Amino acid sequence: MSSTSATARSLDADALAERARRVLPGGSTHAAREYQPPLYVVRSQGSHKWLIDGREILDYTMGHGALLLGHAHPEVVAAVQQQVERGTHFGAASPLEVEWAELITSLVPSAEEVRFTASGTEAAMLSIRLARAATGRPYIVKFDQHFHGWSDSVSVDLDAAGQASAAAGIAPATAALTRVVRADDHGALAAALHLGDAAALIVEPSGAHYGRETLDPEVLRRARTLCDETGTLLIFDEVVTGFRVAPGGMQSLVGVIPDLSLLGKVMAGGLPAGAVVGKRSVLELLAGSIHHPGTFNANPLSAAAGIATLRVVSTGQPQRAASTYAAALESGWRSALTAGGRSGRVWRLSSIIHVELEDPAAQSRLAGALREEGVDLLHTSAFCSAVHTDADLETSIAALSRALGRLA
Repeated sequence: MSSTSATARSLDADALAERARRVLPGGSTHAAREYQPPLYVVRSQGSHKWLIDGREILDYTMGHGALLLGHAHPEVVAAVQQQVERGTHFGAASPLEVEWAELITSLVPSAEEVRFTASGTEAAMLSIRLARAATGRPYIVKFDQHFHGWSDSVSVDLDAAGQASAAAGIAPATAALTRVVRADDHGALAAALHLGDAAALIVEPSGAHYGRETLDPEVLRRARTLCDETGTLLIFDEVVTGFRVAPGGMQSLVGVIPDLSLLGKVMAGGLPAGAVVGKRSVLELLAGSIHHPGTFNANPLSAAAGIATLRVVSTGQPQRAASTYAAALESGWRSALTAGGRSGRVWRLSSIIHVELEDPAAQSRLAGALREEGVDLLHTSAFCSAVHTDADLETSIAALSRALGRLA
């Protein structure tokens, strides 16, 4: 596999980056893709991507976690190709949306009904509206640093002084309706919920940023009890963990059933989609008082890809394969850190691996150094798939060893 070194990078990529800066804010469509040097992908297959100049790299971004089955899985590709010939948007209901929803309700413990959206962020927005309508309460409680997309209600966290701080552009009156507590502060959570005016508690059951900050399952059990005591809806954001860590998501592993769950990513096999699933009594509000249109809700292409994907992941085999591979990579990368004399840690949640060096300066350069060695991570997290191979494992361990040398 060729390196993505700065000296070898394509002049075409530089030229394309310059064009992008003229028409895209910051030259990109997503902050996580603002690479320096620029990286443009034109094709992907399995666990690999090919750049604009033909160079090949090993991928652990995996569609920001959406591609548990790998790039261009043949069954997903066939389903999308077949559907695109039949039509891309009917402007009407489709049998596909029913089958897709039936698959989801058969797998996810909390899913009595399903409402499709076009993204995970939209699912989070809708879940909050549903919770407020169901309870008649205005406030939302969230855990600090837990990520639920970019919408206003959830873009609030604690600052260094422990005060709630909203992202730029969010009206103070909107931010004031969100209370933020640390996940490990049970007393603060109990106090916030016992005020009796919170519609919902929304959490990542994996811990913040898909397990980058670990979360004791006991926190979820206590949260479930508190929500029951106070009449607060419990929302699990399983956009990342849904179908990846297990066919039934994180909730099936920890044995805590939320009132509502947010899904996305794996559920559509790499095409755009999201969903709110949960109690029938709450979801049925969408049949009456809650207005929720959406041009691309359950789009036929996304539905076709989602059905093909969920048929495969429902077996549990892809999750087992990806997790087994991730365990080997975790061990290999941990050994590479030790051999390189680097203080840091490597840990994982199922098939998601996180790497953190003790030296902040080195940590900030790690992802770039790995890309120079032909391995692409999402920040410094690796989403492993069911199709990563033993050869990929060897490549990845050697690449980290060389990348650490670059950081010396």
